[in-house]
Amino acid sequence: MKVFLQKRTIKHLDCHGELVDLVVMVPHDEATIKYISRRTDGQVLVTDLKQARSYENHKRFFDFLGATFAMQEFYTELEQYRRWITVAAGWFDIMVYPDGATQLNPKSIAFENMEEDEFRKLFTAAIGAFIEAFGNGMTDSELMRIISYD
Repeated sequence: MKVFLQKRTIKHLDCHGELVDLVVMVPHDEATIKYISRRTDGQVLVTDLKQARSYENHKRFFDFLGATFAMQEFYTELEQYRRWITVAAGWFDIMVYPDGATQLNPKSIAFENMEEDEFRKLFTAAIGAFIEAFGNGMTDSELMRIISYD
């Protein structure tokens, strides 16, 4: 099960009566609260932790895709355009066929598959890829202003 936890630091009196910081992880959503509440005190859970991506930045990227898709005429389907810009931004796997031919396949940009720093690099590279292919001399800041991200 995937759980969402949030780090909190609380003040706590230790066994010597001294006030110390206690770092705890608390459930961040209803499903996690339900899952954790079914566990007994002292039960040990094992998990791999990674920092969640910024939902706002994820949403902003898809807004960027929609806005820039409307600014070009080469691609007629948004999904084709998303696949192209993902590859053009350098986020792809290379498939090699037995005859030596290759194909570039976009990697998943699903929310849970990328950490925030990777996603930011992809987003920056996607902006550059759009400008190079369709920007006609536009700068990053001009594009951000046009799509209302200045």
